[in-house]
Amino acid sequence: MSTSTTLLAFSLLLPLLLISPSQASTPPQASFPNVTGGASLGELPSNVDLFDKAKLAKHWIPALFVFGDSLVDSGNNNFLKALAKANYSPYGSTFFGKPTGRFTDGRTAADFIAQLNGLPYPPPYLGLLAERKQIPKTGVNFASGSSGILPDTGAGQFLSLDDQIQKFESVVKELRKEFKNQAEFSQYLSKAVFYISTGSNDYGLGYLFPQTGLSQKFTDKTFAQLLSQQLTLRLQTLYAMGARKFLVNNVGAIGCTPASLNFLKPSTPCDDSRNSLVSVYNDLLPAVLSKLQAELPGSKFVVSNIFKFFLDIKASPATFHITDTRNNCCVDAAGNGTTQCKEGQPPCKDVKTRLFFDAVHPTQSVHYLLVRRCFSDPTICAPMNLGQLMGA
Repeated sequence: MSTSTTLLAFSLLLPLLLISPSQASTPPQASFPNVTGGASLGELPSNVDLFDKAKLAKHWIPALFVFGDSLVDSGNNNFLKALAKANYSPYGSTFFGKPTGRFTDGRTAADFIAQLNGLPYPPPYLGLLAERKQIPKTGVNFASGSSGILPDTGAGQFLSLDDQIQKFESVVKELRKEFKNQAEFSQYLSKAVFYISTGSNDYGLGYLFPQTGLSQKFTDKTFAQLLSQQLTLRLQTLYAMGARKFLVNNVGAIGCTPASLNFLKPSTPCDDSRNSLVSVYNDLLPAVLSKLQAELPGSKFVVSNIFKFFLDIKASPATFHITDTRNNCCVDAAGNGTTQCKEGQPPCKDVKTRLFFDAVHPTQSVHYLLVRRCFSDPTICAPMNLGQLMGA
């Protein structure tokens, strides 16, 4: 695959989102305040129950460990010769005031989960190595843009999911030294949450490209089964290392991103064939995780249904204080709404009410809304919500 083709593929089909309004269910009728750029949690509206301090005391976790792709990458790709990078403005402009390597204007869902628990944002593992910093007991982010479930998924240099798990193994060895005994350390790991967001790129940078040969080797169903089987093996590996609480994103509707709409130009509101394709995997995931939970003593697995989450916003944007579900906020590098942000160009002024920041990634406001709904809404996070998982 040529570099230009790979770049286009990466820009077009990385993680997320939406689905056709015709397939949407009616979202809950509730008011969802927008995140104020630069605000601390204490400055958010008082009616945002997600950050009710009384609830925090009940749902405290000691650490958050993050694995996956660009949806939750906090800067690991900054330290790699990666094609997928967000180390330039306007990324990070809303909250941090500078680029951090996050593929959005501010914080990600992983950051909000950490902040919800009074934890610092999980730092990128490669950043800790580069700066020779001590591994924090509060969690680490291993996610890497362009990665997928399968080892060969990706473009340019990146940390595969296997790489990420191997690096977590080294972290386990370092953190063990901070505890008096193995029992105390095992208890710590059992209370931590392991957040995993992966699978989108296995379609966008794999199955959908004839050059990979995957679509010739597998049917839609057998490829989805392959992904679920391979994810199972990696979750079992994390469990063997001490992980017990898992929050796992499914795959978003990649046919409805601005990149897909602007490049493919479907006659329908979204490219429904691609949404249907990833739905095959999404339909398998709950049963796969339920089986794992039954087989692995003490484990808890929760599916974060980002497919439905964005579907709900698409169906009723005003309910979520979103005014634009179609266009990317930043000026994209190609000038046609199919790529990442163009370096140095200011983002749109109404970023707080946009669904997409660039052609494939959501805004900070939407990351916040995802965590807010996952915290208490069983239609988004199941079989238990995020609050219940943290308190389990």
